[in-house]
Amino acid sequence: MTAIPQERRVVTAIPGPKSVELQARRLAAVAAGVGSTLPVFTARAGGGIIEDVDGNRLIDFGSGIAVTSVGASAEAVVRRASAQLADFTHTCFMVT
Repeated sequence: MTAIPQERRVVTAIPGPKSVELQARRLAAVAAGVGSTLPVFTARAGGGIIEDVDGNRLIDFGSGIAVTSVGASAEAVVRRASAQLADFTHTCFMVT
């Protein structure tokens, strides 16, 4: 796992050119009724920092679902999730 420096860094306008391109693709492919908060596309995250596809590092004030207590990409969570994925992966809610 690559550690992300825990500091904000803005290298492009937000949204940056790669995010603008991805947003255009998203708008062409996804129904308008599907919600989206920001036209920023996350490439990776770690601790309290999100890095978008343009290389901007943003402080995660929103915290997403379930990362508030452990931070994004917590080693223990990644290790356990990887182990589970190796055992069984299925995308249907009806499979238990």
